[in-house]
Amino acid sequence: MPGWDSATQWPGQFNAGDRVIGFAAPALDKPKQYGAHQDVHCARHFVYHVPAAMPMEEAACFMVVTHTAADALFNQLHLSLDASGNDNPAPQPLLVWGGASAVGTAAIQLAVKAGCTPILTTASSRNNAALRQLGATECFDYADLDVVSKIGAALAKYTSRPLARVLDAVVARNPPPSSTTLCEACVDPTTENALFTSPVPATKEATRPWTRTFACRNVAVDFTLPDGTVLRHAPDQQMQDRIDHAIRWAIAAYGTEYRMPNVAVVQGGEAGIRAMRDAVAGKASMQKFVIQHPI
Repeated sequence: MPGWDSATQWPGQFNAGDRVIGFAAPALDKPKQYGAHQDVHCARHFVYHVPAAMPMEEAACFMVVTHTAADALFNQLHLSLDASGNDNPAPQPLLVWGGASAVGTAAIQLAVKAGCTPILTTASSRNNAALRQLGATECFDYADLDVVSKIGAALAKYTSRPLARVLDAVVARNPPPSSTTLCEACVDPTTENALFTSPVPATKEATRPWTRTFACRNVAVDFTLPDGTVLRHAPDQQMQDRIDHAIRWAIAAYGTEYRMPNVAVVQGGEAGIRAMRDAVAGKASMQKFVIQHPI
């Protein structure tokens, strides 16, 4: 959520007229002053300067996507952003299922910074070249009937370490088998302490423990799903600190080591709703939609 600071509440940090990027309060029942799609937003958390290299339409995608990917890698999958640190383990292989999704593209770039190798990902074959440019080592067509065996062969080509870190960025349920099932099939069942995470709950076919990644870890947030399931997120400042560390790096590295690819600007509320429906229906292949204001 980007914009311009009109009445700063952070004297010495921001000035009126600064280009800023922020984060709408992550709750369904939040007060109206914290809504994202309005002329004036009262920001509470996660406000940064927009760097010169970041267009405002790309800034609109940056915060939630990068927060979610950072939580996946550095909290749920126990990786470290600072791969050069002396106390870091040997490079970890990583599988990102749905690499062309918003969270997937962000995770691939953060994984490069974290020193993961190989970085294996799935997507439509037309997106393979673009994902390699972002840092993916190998890309696979998720619809290929042999995708699991091909991922296993690629893993063996690059490392003797077992695959033990998996992010399912899309959680595709149909057609079967689900992405949950395919992700688990890519990990040797004898691999101990394998970690699996996804932004929404894994499918009911899951046989391994899955955690749920989330964009905001400094406040308590509950979401109720259509089936009545309540997703609860307790505050954890240490987890938020790891996310913030990644955010600061991504802002500083924007345009060189990190970026938001393929951002499309839509005009008007009706076009915005159509874009949202297309995204939910899986029609936005490696594309992110932002809504031009005023709506």
